[in-house]
Amino acid sequence: MPFWYFLTVPTLPAQVSHQSNTVEIAKYLVKESSAIDVGTPIAVVENYWALMTVRAKGKGIFRKKIFDPGTTVRIGDPIAVVGADGENVVRGNETLSVEVTEIKRQKPATAGKPTNS
Repeated sequence: MPFWYFLTVPTLPAQVSHQSNTVEIAKYLVKESSAIDVGTPIAVVENYWALMTVRAKGKGIFRKKIFDPGTTVRIGDPIAVVGADGENVVRGNETLSVEVTEIKRQKPATAGKPTNS
């Protein structure tokens, strides 16, 4: 029996998540019907702070993109569907990992701290 699972936008690292619970899908890096493995780059996403590559945490066949590039999605939203056999279905909250590939802006050093004026 074939199985499937969603690839969902993972929690962002603290260095790039300041006041941000959304990302924009910049581009997909795999084509539908392509085989994926653990660590396969799936998409490039971005927010105000950085560009990030999201990578698969499981194996399978990349079946369907859910959104077009340029779409803004929330952390935890599904962005694609993967077909897999039962052994390769990713279990747990996050089916993708995130790697910061380019910092666009540095968070302010005084964020959240009162200033002495």
